[in-house]
Amino acid sequence: MAASAYLVVLYCATAGQNDENLGADEEEIVLLVWLVIDVTNNKVVAVQHCNVKPQTADINDVVLTEECRQQTGLDENLIKCAQPLDQVLEQFDQFVKTKLQGEGSFQFVTDGQLHFRQCLHPEAGNKTIELPNYFYSFFDMRKEFQKFYHQAQNITCIKDMLDCILFQYFNN
Repeated sequence: MAASAYLVVLYCATAGQNDENLGADEEEIVLLVWLVIDVTNNKVVAVQHCNVKPQTADINDVVLTEECRQQTGLDENLIKCAQPLDQVLEQFDQFVKTKLQGEGSFQFVTDGQLHFRQCLHPEAGNKTIELPNYFYSFFDMRKEFQKFYHQAQNITCIKDMLDCILFQYFNN
């Protein structure tokens, strides 16, 4: 496989639990963020932050848990007025086609598998949203980091990875 011209860092948050418990409570996605890195020039070339309206969101219902509001800083009213997931995913697909020259030009990168395996794939399936093929291939940075740094078994976030690298650097 040829090297990708872009890396797309994908992040999502749900209306419920996030971080290391992302997707555990099966709440709907309320935030989808992608950051695009031009590998050749080592530059961030795009960042898109999309609030996502849950399908179950009623104007009178509380959509976000207090934990979600504290962790993400999301606003209840902005979420209720946002586009649904299928439209946000269509927006990403159009971005891929127009700005990244199509499917083979990029590789997804995530911090763990939860964003795809616990959130995006199940929710898309539940809502009968057909995901493009590129959503089924991603580079799990945390998994690869733990393969390389065998002693780094308690890595739960990017900060832990940086701390591990800095610890090894300053102790050598």
